[in-house]
Amino acid sequence: MEEMSASSDEVAGSIRHIAEVAATTAAGTQTVAAATEEQLASMEEITASATELARMAEILQTTVSRFTV
Repeated sequence: MEEMSASSDEVAGSIRHIAEVAATTAAGTQTVAAATEEQLASMEEITASATELARMAEILQTTVSRFTV
């Protein structure tokens, strides 16, 4: 009977450990997801800035091409 109790305690301890590992993994996953979301937002800002810079470069090129040296 004591062996069954010890085995049950061991199983319960293992299940608690698995639950702790799962919780830690879930927290890490949330951190990675948040960082990925921030990176995506930054990439979108960079894309918008690059597009605007290209538009400005075209305008500048058109303006400069009017001058002759």
